[in-house]
Amino acid sequence: MKLLIENLFKGKEGNIFLLALLMIFLLVILIIFCYQIDSSLANKITAMVLSNVFIGRVPALSLGYASELSHFIIISTNIYTEIILVMIIYPLFVLSFKGIVKVKALESFFEEVKQKKNEHKASFEKYGKFALFVFVLIPFWMTGPIVGSIIGYLIGMRHYNIIFIVFISTVFSISLWAIFLQEIMDLILGLDSQFMWIILFLIFFLLLLFRFKKVILAKIRNIFKKG
Repeated sequence: MKLLIENLFKGKEGNIFLLALLMIFLLVILIIFCYQIDSSLANKITAMVLSNVFIGRVPALSLGYASELSHFIIISTNIYTEIILVMIIYPLFVLSFKGIVKVKALESFFEEVKQKKNEHKASFEKYGKFALFVFVLIPFWMTGPIVGSIIGYLIGMRHYNIIFIVFISTVFSISLWAIFLQEIMDLILGLDSQFMWIILFLIFFLLLLFRFKKVILAKIRNIFKKG
């Protein structure tokens, strides 16, 4: 256990992981402080953070606008949350790639990222940092900051360069998404608030199904095998 902890915080990837833990600590302190001042605001921020972690960016942003939070709170909270996710998963991938740490829950995800990197190998080799920036920016499946940071490592970029590029691209991407979703949410709010929450619930439900489809299908197969 002691050796594992030492390896986890060793080198530049260890520094990134340590910074992520510090950022989590500061986020928790901020939310606790918010609960002392305005529990309603704290609940909304907490819900938005959890939505981003477990479901994704779009539901988290949508929830923020549905909760009538400000642009600044919605965008900054989601940027902060996604950078934390990057700075936790990226070092774990590097350590897994080096054979130092194995995270079973993430191994299949890491393999999918490697396949994604091979699909776009020519573009990454030709355009380098710009390709990584665009890859993080565009809103397609298996793109985004976490996947982008791992691919950055696989094509040989330096740790801090990866984090910087991913951060800048994430800021642009979330800001653009926020502007787009605000228009959509304003349109829905103008119709009926109850209708808006039904749509939001359906989006959350469908995205949860999509996110955990492999686990759900595996459970269904096990039930049929036992039957």
